[in-house]
Amino acid sequence: MEEIRGTGALEREILDDAGKRAGKILRKAREEAEKIARVSAEVLEKKRAETESLKQEKMSQLEKESLSKLSSVRRFLDSLDGTARGAWCLSELRRSSTAWEGRKLAMSCRGIDASSLRRIGELLGPGLSGDPVQDPAMSRPGLLLRSLDDTMTMTLTDGLLEARLLDEYRGELARALFPQTPGEDARR
Repeated sequence: MEEIRGTGALEREILDDAGKRAGKILRKAREEAEKIARVSAEVLEKKRAETESLKQEKMSQLEKESLSKLSSVRRFLDSLDGTARGAWCLSELRRSSTAWEGRKLAMSCRGIDASSLRRIGELLGPGLSGDPVQDPAMSRPGLLLRSLDDTMTMTLTDGLLEARLLDEYRGELARALFPQTPGEDARR
């Protein structure tokens, strides 16, 4: 009987010892897992910060390039002579010439040459009331056409031309502003 009790005590002692060892192994495993998680989180945070910094740097560079190219568009528009600006105004008026039929019109302009103004006057015909008025007070070079009954107004300035260029040629502009990066799919 004592042997049975002795075997039971030995068994309990072995189980207690195994439990203590298992507890130590679990504590060490938890500590190691926490250490790995902490180190991984630190490495991940460092990589995230580096990536964010690189992204901000690239965005800043793209913004500078974009502004440079947009200011090139503005410089181009500012450099247009009266003939080129007048030709653009004439083509825009041709698109909407039927809307102006039968109306008496007044026209003021800034930065458009006399030859272009003559062609615009021919397009508008007898509806044009008087000669175009050169208006240096206009905020941007271009043309302002309004009906004398104040029901219609059309403003054709460099601002509109810039907006049209940016809208109509946005694909080409995007390719110029954001060239293909290495590894990017060339089919886009």
